[in-house]
Amino acid sequence: MRYLVVPSQETETWKEYLVSKGWMERTLSIEIEGSGRAIPLSNLFPNKAPIDLSKFDIIEKNAPIISPNDYLGFLKIKVGEKTYNEFENFWPQSFDQIGELIIIKLEKEVEIFAKEIAQSLLSQNKKATRIFQDLGVHGNFRIRKLNLIGGSEKLGGETKVRENGVEFFVDPTKGYYSPRLATERLETLECAVLLKEKLKRKLKICDAYAGFGPALMPLIKKNGLVDSIFANDLNPEVTTILQKNLIDNNKENINLRITCEDARKLISLNENIGFFDLLLVNLPHSTIEHLPTLIGLLNHSETSVLRAWSIIDSKRLDEVKTQIELLFTSENFSISKIIVEAARTYSPTQVYVKIEVWTN
Repeated sequence: MRYLVVPSQETETWKEYLVSKGWMERTLSIEIEGSGRAIPLSNLFPNKAPIDLSKFDIIEKNAPIISPNDYLGFLKIKVGEKTYNEFENFWPQSFDQIGELIIIKLEKEVEIFAKEIAQSLLSQNKKATRIFQDLGVHGNFRIRKLNLIGGSEKLGGETKVRENGVEFFVDPTKGYYSPRLATERLETLECAVLLKEKLKRKLKICDAYAGFGPALMPLIKKNGLVDSIFANDLNPEVTTILQKNLIDNNKENINLRITCEDARKLISLNENIGFFDLLLVNLPHSTIEHLPTLIGLLNHSETSVLRAWSIIDSKRLDEVKTQIELLFTSENFSISKIIVEAARTYSPTQVYVKIEVWTN
């Protein structure tokens, strides 16, 4: 890198002059050079110094390494400024980080740069060890198809996450997990605490579609809150990790039941009928359809609570609320409070809805 060495007291004068000509490299800082100052020169500076600058020395020195502020800065270095600018509209601007994993979607125009994108993400995110390309949801379990584009294949997809003060394992290559729903899960804890205060005893809880157990983790860690947990998921690979998470965090020796079957069959076991104080139902694309076979799990004799989540047309909020009210009435439940409200947008026409029903 070329630098122009000028007297310290004249630094500002010559800096302004070089800037006016486009001859100063403005991404680099002015350096101390003996009793003077070394001003970095851009590639536009002539090979032979102009007459008015000929009295000053021009030196070669290594420019300081400046770390980019984001992964795109690293990417620009890897692919070169020309290529970066050519595909500027297609580079991914956001990604999901889950523990040591980063999951990113790529436009087809830049898929050929998947390796460079992965390396740039690993350079920027020191805690990340694997980068996966999201190829969309597939299969009966609606799992994201993930293609490893950076990091070791030996590590697989499992990673430890920390959410709401609790650590547990997830594997997005085997089942669904979203850190963006952490607030919803914290609200479930707050709801459970209120229910315990009303019942004046520990709670019996059922999570019919538990996944890796993120909704149960803050509940099981809350001292004196839970009497028993019944956790179910249809995906056997997920259920294995669910079992590990529950056992690892069960410091109060809460009674655990963990099953792997269609949740709609849970009501066929007599010991489940009317047994649970808190029922969690999170199967967003099918929640409303499955509710009629699930609410019989709720306690009839005391106050009980359903917390559920569903994806519905944004215009159907009132209709779905009425549908749920009629369902509970038909099962001889008396409702003291019902909430059906949009938690966030899912698509241009659909919303992700939170449902909460308290019975008397």
